[in-house]
Amino acid sequence: MKNKLILYIATSLDGYIAEKDGNISFLYDTPSPTPDLGYEKFYNSIKAIIIGGKTYRQIKNELSPDKWPYEEMPCYVCTHQQNQSDPNVQFTSLPPGQQVLDLISQEHKGNVWLMGGGEIIRCFMRENLIDEYYIYVMPTVLGNGIPLFPAGFPKTNLKLESCKNIGEVVELVYRKKE
Repeated sequence: MKNKLILYIATSLDGYIAEKDGNISFLYDTPSPTPDLGYEKFYNSIKAIIIGGKTYRQIKNELSPDKWPYEEMPCYVCTHQQNQSDPNVQFTSLPPGQQVLDLISQEHKGNVWLMGGGEIIRCFMRENLIDEYYIYVMPTVLGNGIPLFPAGFPKTNLKLESCKNIGEVVELVYRKKE
């Protein structure tokens, strides 16, 4: 069975993954009780994570400065910034896409989480490498911000697998059309 590259991400109703300044507090503003979005099950199903450089820096510097939240998971950071050191991740300057997936598949067998952000998502979409899209639409309209799908990738047709509400959140699951 082929390893899958899975985009698992939350977005505002108007398609933003963060505010212009990178703030993602809207993700935690859902009404109580906080719905179970299946994160634990998803996380336990993957063998590695791909993160863009900006997302890595936001996690490292703002969201979890004291402890890397994915210590037990191999993490690959696609970045142009050289000479970085962090024992929790492997930095690569390979262009995001098939080369990065080849690097990961040499060491890890299993599904890979494409965490984001938008720029790295666009790179993998350009090569039609994302197999599954788990998109959680939060009940917030930001009006402005960092788009989930920035311009600059080819038209991509997907197959809807499921659509359901989980409390106030909508879960959309799409698969790549073969």
